[in-house]
Amino acid sequence: MTTTTFLLLLGFIVILTTPLQAQTPVHIVPISWVQNAIVKGAVCLDGTPAAYYYEQGQGDGANNWLVFLQGGGWCVNQTDCFNRAIYGKSSGSTKNISLTFPFGDFLSNNQTNNPDFYNWNRVYVPYCDGSSFTGDVEAPDSVTNVTYKGARIFRATMDDLLSRGMNGAQNALLTGVSAGGLAAMIHCDRFRGLLPWFARVKCLPIAGYFVHEENLPGSKQFEVAFDALIHLHGSAGMLPPQCTSIMTPSLCLFPQYLLQYVTTPVFIAMSSFDQVQIKWNLFKEDEVCLVSQNCTHDQKQAIQELRSDVLAALPKAPPLSRGIWMTSCIAHEMPYYSTLTIIGNKTFAEVFIDWYFGFNYLQVIDTQIEPQNCSLYGIGPKQL
Repeated sequence: MTTTTFLLLLGFIVILTTPLQAQTPVHIVPISWVQNAIVKGAVCLDGTPAAYYYEQGQGDGANNWLVFLQGGGWCVNQTDCFNRAIYGKSSGSTKNISLTFPFGDFLSNNQTNNPDFYNWNRVYVPYCDGSSFTGDVEAPDSVTNVTYKGARIFRATMDDLLSRGMNGAQNALLTGVSAGGLAAMIHCDRFRGLLPWFARVKCLPIAGYFVHEENLPGSKQFEVAFDALIHLHGSAGMLPPQCTSIMTPSLCLFPQYLLQYVTTPVFIAMSSFDQVQIKWNLFKEDEVCLVSQNCTHDQKQAIQELRSDVLAALPKAPPLSRGIWMTSCIAHEMPYYSTLTIIGNKTFAEVFIDWYFGFNYLQVIDTQIEPQNCSLYGIGPKQL
């Protein structure tokens, strides 16, 4: 079975067909605890130590690093953060975290299924701070005893990885999904600064390009969340001072403003019909009807207007420093090795790796204005 797609590649339209996605096998990787986490303040919302899952690189990938930051939204008030810390399982604590984790997709060690990164050092960083790894408040909350130290988790984890050999990296990639994708943008220059000057260092935020648009009916939800990161989590210090000196710090959490002050190359992977984008910038009902494909005329019009706003807010920087893969799929997250193609016969993975190694500098944007069901390609709606 195939699908036909119209794609815009830097002004040219092409027609293409794509096959179904194959499943990627997984393998199990043991947990690593951040060294001296308590002393460094690298702790989750409930004060338990941070952790990560790491598999060592081999052969010609021994000096290459892929670091993935897990997503999971944000906690935006004392009650919300307390509930994550006590009842949120791994979203606010490592008390009951799994001692092993399945590595698949671009974390897999299988060369056939993961030709780009199979022998790199691969790291999965669980998300337990509710702040996109930006919180930095010295003392626990006086009311709830919750700690806000996501930035210290990021730095202490990087310290561990540097001691494992990342300080000699030749190639490095910081990536993440959703709130982890936002974190990859926030920390992109910081990650670059930790590594050797000769290293090729780039960042890949997936499903994290959330837009700021004051005229959208539900846009205040993002503003409330990001304001909480600044005032509750103390996140302002993780943002570019060039940005926070000229606009409200919470606005600097929106990628359309943030990336103006990030100098490291960034590749944005997103859907123009991203479920979280629609739910938070419009209404929950709009996201529900989109997934069910039963929206009213007014809802369809609002969703189309949001898509236009998303595309208008994309970086205007040259493809050399700002690559883009923008689908029209109804989805939030997307696998790296989906077989969906939107330029010629090239997949997301093929377009990205060409951009990463400098073979081609691409900004690929699906011109289909109607939301697409891409479940056959492993890109489908998730329960929000």
